[in-house]
Amino acid sequence: MLLVDNKSALELDKSIKLVTYFLIDYIKPGRDWVTVWLLIPLRNFYQGMPWAIILAFISVIGLRLGGVKLAGLVAGLFFFIIVLPGNWGFATTTFYYVSTALVVCVLIGVPLGVWASRSDIVAKITLTICDTLQTFPSFIYLLPAIMLFKVGELAIIFAIVPYATVPAIRYTYLGLKLVPEVTGEAAKMSGATAFQNLWKVQLPIAIPEIMLGINQTIMMALAMTAITALIGGTDLGQEIYRALPTSDAGRGVMAGLGIATLGIIADRLIGAWADQKKQQLGIA
Repeated sequence: MLLVDNKSALELDKSIKLVTYFLIDYIKPGRDWVTVWLLIPLRNFYQGMPWAIILAFISVIGLRLGGVKLAGLVAGLFFFIIVLPGNWGFATTTFYYVSTALVVCVLIGVPLGVWASRSDIVAKITLTICDTLQTFPSFIYLLPAIMLFKVGELAIIFAIVPYATVPAIRYTYLGLKLVPEVTGEAAKMSGATAFQNLWKVQLPIAIPEIMLGINQTIMMALAMTAITALIGGTDLGQEIYRALPTSDAGRGVMAGLGIATLGIIADRLIGAWADQKKQQLGIA
């Protein structure tokens, strides 16, 4: 049985390499263009941001969404966990990976969630794919990323996207399904087209749920950055990876806390915004 399994694995490996060989000539120009003209300038922009401006920005956002308590929480976490230990440079790279992947996840996940909410067949197929993607070990996503894009920033973002897109799809689907049917019927009776009904009635009601899905997408993208350190990441995940061989517990723990802090800040701000939106809509 072991010989049969090994033979199957070898045949599958040959097939994958053959497909990669034929695709690489088409992928390479696009990969190089995206890396040189989009990713590198974006990375340089993030790495050039002063921490004081970001601290002031998240403090103001926290103050507007949740008052002094929330502003103090996000500002304190940011300063004492990220800035003081000297992790700001690594944190900007982590934020660059996550925010870039987040844009792609939202552009893929929200339309798919909307489409799934409109068709039971699409919903069944899409949610089955989501279940499958969540079942795979996170390391699996590194393999196609390396084969198609080699080691680098595009490979890192490519590896994050399929893993982190699932919540954006699920919560968009769920949010639209939770919109009362009577609301859609009222809009239709008022003369709204299907697009107007979706854009002006259903999506605004579902937006708090969708934002919670985007929040979960951020959490999963952050978790994936610790894995993508294996394919050339230079962020907080790489700091954890570097700390392992030398048993540098302090370095690894502070980098891990940095990743957790970015997640907590995003979670608190998005959660406060979603609660505020629900109160405005009268669905809190």
